[in-house]
Amino acid sequence: MGRVVEHGAAGAVEDRHVPGGAAAVATVVLTGDDAVAVDVTGPADAVTGVAATARTPFHLCSMAKTVAAVVVLRLAARGVLGLHDDVRALVPVEGPGETGPTLWQLLAHRGGVVDPPGSFEPTAGPVASTRDVVEGRSDAHPGPVRVTHEPGSAFSYSDAGYCLVERAVEVATGEAFADVAHREVVAPLGLTATGYWGGEATVAGPRRAVVELFVHAAASGHHADGTRVAGGRAHYAGLAASSLWSSPADVAVLLTDLGRALAGDDGVLLDRAQGAVLRHDPDDVGAGPGTFLLGDAQRPCVMTQGWGLGFQGQVRWYPRDRSAVAVLVNCEPGVPQADSLVGARQTRVAVARGWA
Repeated sequence: MGRVVEHGAAGAVEDRHVPGGAAAVATVVLTGDDAVAVDVTGPADAVTGVAATARTPFHLCSMAKTVAAVVVLRLAARGVLGLHDDVRALVPVEGPGETGPTLWQLLAHRGGVVDPPGSFEPTAGPVASTRDVVEGRSDAHPGPVRVTHEPGSAFSYSDAGYCLVERAVEVATGEAFADVAHREVVAPLGLTATGYWGGEATVAGPRRAVVELFVHAAASGHHADGTRVAGGRAHYAGLAASSLWSSPADVAVLLTDLGRALAGDDGVLLDRAQGAVLRHDPDDVGAGPGTFLLGDAQRPCVMTQGWGLGFQGQVRWYPRDRSAVAVLVNCEPGVPQADSLVGARQTRVAVARGWA
């Protein structure tokens, strides 16, 4: 990664306010010269008053899907699994036709899987295993995960589809998904405060240190009125779908490396061809595997975002300008990113720099 400057990422401060005035705001800005500015203000926890810093882990919620797509692309490049193979070769799943969804279709929300109402509600954790979710043995999803529509026929945003992806990775590798992600993403980039976490108090193996960090130092989530959520943090079953945690400093590293691949260069995690896969949208629905595709051919924008109990965030890459911006808050604003501080600051940064 290029040089990192802490503080100064956000520019003017008139939009620092979040509902309740008691949450932290982290802004990460990557400019075309590989300089990264990280600005963090506010408390990691409104009750204790401990300040958030660039090293404080935040819940990235559904931004987990982008990193899950990176994991799958890296495994597919080595032949561990097939991006365009029928997922039923790895994970038995019922469906209406003779053909099951591919990993690409599931990653791009075209796998024919629709989340039932009331599924994937937040819990205090630890969350149910994804195998139990897929096989219908948890409260996170009523009954087994099923394919209900012809794969590839329509877009339907689905956490359950990502549960199938997660199980496919586990079956293909013989390892827990969180461990695979640590090896494929965290270790190559030297990240120190990033990982998939379902609320466990401790784990064995190479993730032990980062889980201990999450337990003791991750930001707490807050409601729109500024009060802390019960227990401080909420968790979601289906790690690959919504359970990634990372610090602003680590997000800066991820923005930089993935930004290279999205811009047509080789990064550490993905080469230029794999970066093009993240931007592949053959039926123009505005979504690739783990990504949303905004803008136009002249000013493309690759976006990922997350919104869970107590947290909200968004990342936008601008490949033409080799730039990016991320905004994270440990507060649930009560409105979608487009209408919250998160989207407002994203837009202000991008417009000020001529990216959008």
